Amino acid sequence: MAAPIRVHLVFVHGLFSSAKTWSAFRQLITTDPELTDRVDVHCFAYDSKVVQLSLTKRIGEFDDIADQLGSYLDTALADAEAIVLVTHSQGGLVVQRFLSRKLAAGKGRELTRIKHFLMFSCPNTGSGFFLTMRKLFSVWRHPQERQLRPFDRYVLEAQRAVLTGIVHARRYSEQECPIPVKAYGGTSDNVVPPYVARGVFPDGSVIAGDHSSIVQPADRDAAVYLVVRKALQSAGSPRPESRTVSAVQTAPPRGSGHSVAPPFAKLEGNLKGEQHNRLVAQITSPAWPQKVHVLAGLGGTGKSRLALEIADRTHRAGRRVWWVSVSQISSRMRAVASQLGASEAQLDRAWHGPGSATDLLWDLLNSAPEPWLLVLDNADDPQQLGPVEGPVSDGTGWLREPESEHGLVVVTSRVRSQETWGPWSRVHRVFPLDDEDGASMLLERTEGVGGTNEQARRLSAALGGLPLALLTAAATVKAVSGKAGRKVSLDDGEVRDFDSYCKAVKRRFESAPGSTRAGMDLDELLGREIVEEVYGIALRQLIRQDLPQAAPLLKVFACFNIAPIPYRCLVDGAVLARSPLFPGLSPAQRTAVLRGLEDFALVDADEREDVADPDLSHVLTLHPVVHGVLREDQDVQQRRTEYYGLAVRMLLHAAEGRDPDHPSSWPLWTAIAPHARAVARACLLGPVGLKDRSVVSGALELTRLTARFLITRGLLVPAHDLVVPVVDACARFGFHEDDREILALRHEKGRIALEREDHAAAEREFAKVVTARERVLGESDPDTLASRHKHARAVCEQGRWEAAEPLLRSIVQVENHVRGAEHSDTLVVRHTLARTMLALGRAAEAEQEARSILEISRRHNWPPTTSETLFVRSTLARSLLEQDRYEEAEEEIRGALRDDDRPRDSERMMHLRDTLATVLLALGRAPEAVQEFRDLLEDLRRVKPGSPMTRRVEQNLDEILRQMPGQS
Repeated sequence: MAAPIRVHLVFVHGLFSSAKTWSAFRQLITTDPELTDRVDVHCFAYDSKVVQLSLTKRIGEFDDIADQLGSYLDTALADAEAIVLVTHSQGGLVVQRFLSRKLAAGKGRELTRIKHFLMFSCPNTGSGFFLTMRKLFSVWRHPQERQLRPFDRYVLEAQRAVLTGIVHARRYSEQECPIPVKAYGGTSDNVVPPYVARGVFPDGSVIAGDHSSIVQPADRDAAVYLVVRKALQSAGSPRPESRTVSAVQTAPPRGSGHSVAPPFAKLEGNLKGEQHNRLVAQITSPAWPQKVHVLAGLGGTGKSRLALEIADRTHRAGRRVWWVSVSQISSRMRAVASQLGASEAQLDRAWHGPGSATDLLWDLLNSAPEPWLLVLDNADDPQQLGPVEGPVSDGTGWLREPESEHGLVVVTSRVRSQETWGPWSRVHRVFPLDDEDGASMLLERTEGVGGTNEQARRLSAALGGLPLALLTAAATVKAVSGKAGRKVSLDDGEVRDFDSYCKAVKRRFESAPGSTRAGMDLDELLGREIVEEVYGIALRQLIRQDLPQAAPLLKVFACFNIAPIPYRCLVDGAVLARSPLFPGLSPAQRTAVLRGLEDFALVDADEREDVADPDLSHVLTLHPVVHGVLREDQDVQQRRTEYYGLAVRMLLHAAEGRDPDHPSSWPLWTAIAPHARAVARACLLGPVGLKDRSVVSGALELTRLTARFLITRGLLVPAHDLVVPVVDACARFGFHEDDREILALRHEKGRIALEREDHAAAEREFAKVVTARERVLGESDPDTLASRHKHARAVCEQGRWEAAEPLLRSIVQVENHVRGAEHSDTLVVRHTLARTMLALGRAAEAEQEARSILEISRRHNWPPTTSETLFVRSTLARSLLEQDRYEEAEEEIRGALRDDDRPRDSERMMHLRDTLATVLLALGRAPEAVQEFRDLLEDLRRVKPGSPMTRRVEQNLDEILRQMPGQS
């Protein structure tokens, strides 16, 4: 039975337009029951702005766009067998230029997969619409518009080439390629009248519509839709059945019961993933010079499916194909040799006598008269393909580089090291599917019963696009729905559709390890087959390679967050060697283990170009399924103290000496903060408490440092979500709320309230902390003084400046004695005192104090970007403003804004912007001030809706607008 060809429809828009032009068409085609399973819709988009304002950019000319279209068809649609091009307006000229340039380059044969070219409202003799006005507006030089003018020379040359080499072509050659070309005009089109649209092209017609509506069909009965559908149906004419295996391949080989026929019956549905399709097209291309290809990647990513697609396409192209499972390499290769004509005597001599089985096989392959493909599936131990003595890269074992020009070898393996396979092999990394392709797989396999496209995308993302996991999820959802012909009843009724399956997976992946409240276990959700396929086989191979430390190190990584792991600053040899998980681990072993994990695709190593520090730029990531499954690993559950204790020590070692309040440390903290939060929460809030007090203490310190960083960077919600639950649960892990470790976290809890402008709550919390710290640590302890200062600040922020001033002066007096007058903590308190002076109307004193603080900070080379330094500059600007020194105030505040590298909606930056707006208003530049206030208010309403600062800015802006005539 004949199978239809899948058609790829490519839309090309016109001048000053975009892919949105085709929205109506796409909606109708993708829901057309006659086309939806046979047609893929694509929109080729190119830059066609009205004007390009950037001095470093230009608007592309037709030749540029034509070449861009060629690149798009060669890459995004590299595997497409049938293409239909449909264009609107200028898009028709782009395609004509593309075709003419292909013919001029002698590449006419490359156009054979284009089955139809339809043009709608194309200005084939140029557009005269508003031509006079366009010419008069001489400063507007638009290269695309200029070539739309009547009888442009380059347009005419392209049309002549298309007419000669495409429309009137009679054969396929380097300079000719027959393609049906039709041009259509709209009955009411005054931009490109029908006679202009038809131009010199003999085929086409006039249909209803103006210049825009001609490509916006209202329904499937619209004339334009019927024209396009007819072309698509013609292009998708039947092809020979692709799944039939030849008689010579289905017949069992002589002397063997082992079949080496490709398992074509397993080919279900179209291959998903643009990268996967492009890879298949490259490998099956006759022009590809490489003869040995290794498809390498994580278990479950679809390597065998890719190899089977390659086998199918090469078989249909006339090659002989053999499929060899590497676990039975010897018997299967004997079957291949038998099919190549070896006698029983030759086979026995090579396999059981003095001869060489590998040499006999490859002599036969290299002398085979017809083209062939050999697939070696599941070569997870590459040495199985190598010689008895020597690595597989020697090329003298079962895997060699074909000497024959028409020989091709494809290997599937978890090992992706180029060094392992040798320079004569090409290693292709096989990645999981993206969210869109994963969703497509889910929707097709469930026949639409699982939920919406968006729900399918979310589930695909949760499963990391792993095809094996997606197929399992689809089968489960389909079975639960009864669509598979049977109804599955799950005890807790948790899985019903994509959405519930996704939530169940996320609960397992994101819950604290060992949680009994997370619902179904992973074996039930994903299946033991996936768990084993994804990482079990690879870890056993690493153990066989004398790398037993690979498994525990991978499990330590699973204790971290799913975010990229800066392994160079975390995987310290001394820290690992002190752990009972890695006794006596040497630096060489550590390097070998990391390389082994990467070679087997259990981790993905990457280098971030936006990070200069090599210890932070080199990161590794775990696939979501690997990460989620290993968190549930029995060994991790039984030895939680060892695994999580090591994770805590690794993070604390990386953070040692890196003050989270200091800008120079922020790159490190940005990299490790997600992992510190995950590890701390697992240690302190997990369902099973840790018994080792040193690990718990380390986790509390890690929590404190991480909270400081988050607060400094204005990330108050994650800081609150980390600190408050730990403080509330301290009794669970053996601590009292007045223990110094918990007091440190309560101090950070008060800081969060202070920064969130919940000043009354902050005052209450700090009052309690001060009392407890004075009792536990003493009145002069630096930590006690820090809490006293924050308590005084909370009093200040509530407008009780008179009450705050004596508190601050007493703290400064003790700080001068304990840490010195120029210590950073002392200066912070002095700054709060300066703000108090300003609030009490003593602006000159506040200015003097602020300048003194800034002078000391410059003398000690403190970075001008620190939060406190910028805050002092804001205070200085406000003190100048109060003394009517407006220009000096503006200069100071603009300088602070230039030095601040935080986002515009960060806490400190918004305070600086508020000060700038106030200064502009005082300078009489009301329109600028209003704009600043409006921009600021937009960010405040998004980031801090209903906060005191938001309400104050709203009131200020309303008052200004009332006093400005004509403003609202």
